[in-house]
Amino acid sequence: MERPNGFPGSSDVISGAVERLAARLRLRDASWEEVAARLMAIDPGLVRLHLALRVTLAAALVLCCLLLANHAIMSLSPAAFAAGLLFAIQGVVSIRDPSAHQRLRTRLLSGMAGLATIALFSLLVSQPRVVDGLFLVVAFTAVFVRRWGPRWTAVGMFSFMASFAGAYFRPQLTELPGIALAIAVTGTAAYLVREIVVRDRPLADLRSALAGVDHRVGRVAALIGEGGRSGWSDRRRRRVRAAHQGVRDAMGVVEAMLPDEPQRGEAAPGETPLAIELFDLNLALESVLAEALAHDIAGEAARRHLADSLRRLARLRRRLRRAAAALTEADLASGLGPAMPARPGTAGPFWRDDATRLALQVTLACALAMAGGMWLSADRWFWAVLTAFLVFTNAQSRGDTAVRALGRAGGTAAGIVAGMGMATLLHGQFVPSLVLCALCTFLAFFFLQASYGTMTFFLTVTLSLVYGLLGNFTPDLLILRLEETVIGTASGTLVSFLVFPQRTSAATGKAVSAFLKDLDRLMQAIEERLDGNGSDWRLYAISRALDRRHAAILAASRPLGRSWASGARRRSVRIGRLRFAVISHWAHRLAAACIRPVDDVPALRRELARCRRSIAAVAGPDFFQRMATPAHFAAAGAPDGSAEDELDPVLAARAVNHTLAQLLPEAPADPGASLGASQGSA
Repeated sequence: MERPNGFPGSSDVISGAVERLAARLRLRDASWEEVAARLMAIDPGLVRLHLALRVTLAAALVLCCLLLANHAIMSLSPAAFAAGLLFAIQGVVSIRDPSAHQRLRTRLLSGMAGLATIALFSLLVSQPRVVDGLFLVVAFTAVFVRRWGPRWTAVGMFSFMASFAGAYFRPQLTELPGIALAIAVTGTAAYLVREIVVRDRPLADLRSALAGVDHRVGRVAALIGEGGRSGWSDRRRRRVRAAHQGVRDAMGVVEAMLPDEPQRGEAAPGETPLAIELFDLNLALESVLAEALAHDIAGEAARRHLADSLRRLARLRRRLRRAAAALTEADLASGLGPAMPARPGTAGPFWRDDATRLALQVTLACALAMAGGMWLSADRWFWAVLTAFLVFTNAQSRGDTAVRALGRAGGTAAGIVAGMGMATLLHGQFVPSLVLCALCTFLAFFFLQASYGTMTFFLTVTLSLVYGLLGNFTPDLLILRLEETVIGTASGTLVSFLVFPQRTSAATGKAVSAFLKDLDRLMQAIEERLDGNGSDWRLYAISRALDRRHAAILAASRPLGRSWASGARRRSVRIGRLRFAVISHWAHRLAAACIRPVDDVPALRRELARCRRSIAAVAGPDFFQRMATPAHFAAAGAPDGSAEDELDPVLAARAVNHTLAQLLPEAPADPGASLGASQGSA
């Protein structure tokens, strides 16, 4: 209704404004949903985001609290500020116990160990040569105690960082009360950030991780469809393989979040455990990708077959979404996955004990870096020692150490170039420099689990900005840091290759042996279950242990698939990894099927016996070099995806044996292990 002068009425104006506002809100909601979807695709489960937020918030809170304490309570020394910030970072990164109570105990123990280490360095401050030797003793001890699990790993890292602060700042005994106050403030702040501000949300985190997996699988499916329509160029092949690697990474995040034991008793008829849903989706994706890349999809029949495979992949994605929606807090009552087990020593010579060997390697590398660093600079040699220590972190072989060393050196060099530019541009601008420090710290720890070199780059930029804020920035100082870093990386790499070297193939062989041992344990547990003596919980626990062994194989063989390896070597490693993924998949399916009543027990016993014979026959650490030809694998179930066919225990056991037979050096596959009606290949 309009007024006589032709202007719209007030109701029309209001309704139009409301419609425009609603449209803007819908657009904003859609934008936020798109941002959230992209973030979950980049960081499934938001694990990296949570880590970066915790480190940044903890460091900021500690710095503010220490500045306040410095003005209101007592004067704090540079050593107190340094210890507080170092412990704030370690309190987030190193403390990985599964429960809040266990994390609190580890935090208290680590803080006391750090304070005791700094106090010991203060007592010996007048004897620099003794301090240098004590630094090496702490480095050895910090690595050696890792054999007793994650708690002592954290205690060792706190002690080493405390020795770094003690050797660098050389605090006097009169400074110890301030350092103790700083450590107490740090522990409290880190606890608040970790347990209250950015706390774990198991159900929400797992659902977001599953959404990230679904998003990445959808990306691969879209690229496959695009390649089928437009042809497979080299660039498109690289893109789809990179997207597929993203799916694997996302699935690894989800599997780490799954609890060790189910919490709701036995599964209902027709219900598939979430771990098996993930394996089904992964194997179906492998099959579709191999089918799309191995053949020229030109004929109508080939196009229809690929379309059928993509439709089946879509069905599995819908099943995974339903499984995610059905999750409850009770399903995750046992926590976010297993804690790292303690690694006991092995009988025999000390160089065959992994913990002792690694501790000796780290100590020798630190000593070599100390000598080279002192030759270069009597005041800044600690950077070389710190680098030599850190390149061995999470390194299982000399190849791993070399990769980390190159990443640290490259990240430091690039960070120095960027840091020089930023520190020069922001000279004298306190607030922008502080904001950029916080941003670079966040980005450094966001990329910690993805790229060690990228993390080092952002930390180096942060250090450059901090020097600028303190008025100590000079290009010569940053160049000296690069030179000390090169000395540390060279020392670590040299020792890893020359002193008790752990070849990558040997580390991979150990991981495979452990995998096969647990696989045999699973077969034995299934036999006991058929006899009426086993338990469902034992089957599930061994299946989860098999997951961890499979993850160890992937980690140990990572250097073998690096870009500097030959194309044939990378291909053989990829095929080898895929074979173990298939074995792990069908082992899960076998365990799940055997929880229910088995129809043909004699046939299953025969297949289990064949599997155990094949496990005993697979030996030798050089199996990745025997992957010259592609492997044919069983598809993830019948074409219609029915639960009854997918949980056939005899079929699952045959699939395990069929894949095991391909790992034998020369022997052909067991004729009795034919997959019969199984269709598809990967």
